[in-house]
Amino acid sequence: MITIEEYKQLKAFARLDGAVLGMIMCGTFFAFMASLTNTAWQMAYMIGIVAVPVFVAYRVRNYRDNIVQKRVSFRRAAAYSMHCFGYSSLILAIVMYIYFQYFDHGMMLANLRSYIEAPEMQEAMKIYGVEKSLFEDQFTVMSSLRPIDVAFSMISNTLFAGLGCSLLVAVISRRTPRAMAK
Repeated sequence: MITIEEYKQLKAFARLDGAVLGMIMCGTFFAFMASLTNTAWQMAYMIGIVAVPVFVAYRVRNYRDNIVQKRVSFRRAAAYSMHCFGYSSLILAIVMYIYFQYFDHGMMLANLRSYIEAPEMQEAMKIYGVEKSLFEDQFTVMSSLRPIDVAFSMISNTLFAGLGCSLLVAVISRRTPRAMAK
């Protein structure tokens, strides 16, 4: 069981790491948006997706080794990681709200439509037996969403994915600091 001071310390460092993680997530989001019109950005988008859990694992280990400097329980490592995801999801949601409210104006849906209507995608959809009407239904639903709906959806999606990621990071993070393990 950690003390109140240790919990405040956990939240303070998680806020800082969550802010950096939020910026990584925002960069990944913008790389995704750019990849809809320029396929060269797809690699940056994929790197961003992989960088998120790697960054969190690195920061959990840093917290354990340099801040706490003692054995960290599974619960504490998971809590630190989940706090990072919580703070970063707020930053990402704010950025996405601003983007969709003031800058997008339906551009994402138009780019997704052109991506789906590309000859390569049409051929892949035929091979896998995917009906185009499925995408049309999805586009109809997506076009009815307000920017605030997208932002709240992103918060819940990030927290849910962050929970799974946090549990995985807590499992793979060693419990004893590297300095003590020697």
